Amino acid sequence: MTPLRIPLRAVFYKEEGNWVAHCLEFDLLGHGSTKKEALESLSEAIFIQLSFSVEHDNLDNLFSPADGKYLRMFAAGKDTSIQGQLKFEVAIDSVTLEGIKTREYSDSDSDSELASV
Repeated sequence: MTPLRIPLRAVFYKEEGNWVAHCLEFDLLGHGSTKKEALESLSEAIFIQLSFSVEHDNLDNLFSPADGKYLRMFAAGKDTSIQGQLKFEVAIDSVTLEGIKTREYSDSDSDSELASV
């Protein structure tokens, strides 16, 4: 299997009072009362998806990007640095995640534009 290097992006936004960390490349979500908790939850989801895909030799399963609405939210968001990172208990040799770039999207005038999409 040809090794893959995958850079990740995630957008943070509030939903029903909790933070959501939404990975754009895999269309996976993590939730938490803080951004750090949401990222930790997202890290678990990515690990499960990645492990399953590699174990079953189905890397195409990884590449299901998020809906364009979330890509626009990322593009309109503000850069954010949060404490925490993607953590995996075991290394997966055939896939390297090259870190995660995060932005925060908050309620603003542009919300009405995104809601109409």
